[in-house]
Amino acid sequence: MKKKFLGLSFLTILSLSYATTVLAEESQGSLEQTVTTAVTSEETVDSSAAEQITAETTEQTESAEEAIPQTQMETADGTMSLPSGRSDLYPTLQLYSALPAVSVTNTNTPSKNFIDISSHNGTISVANFQKMKSYGITGVVVKLTEATSYTNPNAQEQINNAKAAGMKVSAYHYSWFTSDAQAIAEANYFAAAAKRFGLSNSTVLVNDIEEPQILGKGNHTNNSKAFENRLKALGYGNVRHYIGLSRLTSGRINAGTIGNKNIWVAAYPYNLSTTNLYTQYGSWQWSSRLSFPGINGTFDINADYTGIFSNPVTTPTTSVQMHRLYNPNSGEHFYTQNVAEKNNLVKHGWKYEGIGWNGPTSGNPVYRLYNPNAGDHHYTLNSYEKDNLVKKGWRYEEISWYSGGSNKLHRLYNPNAKAGAHHYTLNTNEKNNLVKHGWRYEGLAWYAK
Repeated sequence: MKKKFLGLSFLTILSLSYATTVLAEESQGSLEQTVTTAVTSEETVDSSAAEQITAETTEQTESAEEAIPQTQMETADGTMSLPSGRSDLYPTLQLYSALPAVSVTNTNTPSKNFIDISSHNGTISVANFQKMKSYGITGVVVKLTEATSYTNPNAQEQINNAKAAGMKVSAYHYSWFTSDAQAIAEANYFAAAAKRFGLSNSTVLVNDIEEPQILGKGNHTNNSKAFENRLKALGYGNVRHYIGLSRLTSGRINAGTIGNKNIWVAAYPYNLSTTNLYTQYGSWQWSSRLSFPGINGTFDINADYTGIFSNPVTTPTTSVQMHRLYNPNSGEHFYTQNVAEKNNLVKHGWKYEGIGWNGPTSGNPVYRLYNPNAGDHHYTLNSYEKDNLVKKGWRYEEISWYSGGSNKLHRLYNPNAKAGAHHYTLNTNEKNNLVKHGWRYEGLAWYAK
């Protein structure tokens, strides 16, 4: 989330942090009293308080009626727990962050393995993801959903572009559940979105349990396990939990029950160093203000201790030619990298139309299916679409080629055709001409080199 600075003095911030620390956890007073107490406490801060609290992050919603401030407290090792409360249903303003902005080129930092993004990061192009990858960032965790009513409008584009750049893609859900029943409902909502966006069952799915308004309500440990178990029952076996350090150290969430290596802990160091902390957990979010040269905005950055979020993906160094053929009898276009298959079809009357595009030798798989009733082939990057067609009687013919690169292939559909109903092309003029003749443009097919 983008931070907004309001020009408060350092002592003012310390004062705000101290007041809200107490009130957020213990006060039963009104929200208006919470905010008023925080503001009027500025003059009461003395030097001992400043020494005890290095820096904290406090968030305030645009409506005081929705605000339950959360804070950071310095720990013995000089780190702080995360700034919580980054809901898209109840947008907040960041009052202050003691964290300095850090460039990806800075070598005096913990490990920089993967980022996490949401709609606040907007559109990130394939080229920008590739630039991030050039700095060693090999994974991205995309926010998909929140509660049971919000879906990230940028999610599909962010997923597609990250995959095209060769990044490992995971996904997270911003949780609001305070009971097992709610947890199951949110897991259902999350998994359904993951399938719609073409994320396979091997994708890492994350429970982001940071919302301050649910703090202390329900059993966070048991509810999180119910969420995890439901995702596993739906076929998603790689489940992790994003948790602020303070919720672990306070005992609000039992790390032993969740499993240390299943935890993605958030704790922001005030002073950067090359030391990786909290290695007992699976991964560590250590800043929300990483910047990249030539890329707008800042990003959450994380160290990955198990490789679950950021296993390096080999960047294709070679490409293969994808042959395009046309059947004048059925009207179907066919695409293959197999020269023998191409030559055999030519012998059977298909017209060879040359190289359709150049594809990478590895990357994200494009699936090939065949309809035995219509005699038609279909190709898709979306595993959910592939599985749905198989249920309807299509034959799965394995991975046909891979997606990767910066060139977008267009996908079109002919509502009047039985065979050859879909067409795929790099050529924008061809795409526009087909649209003029009644074809429906369906957007991205996959990427080519």
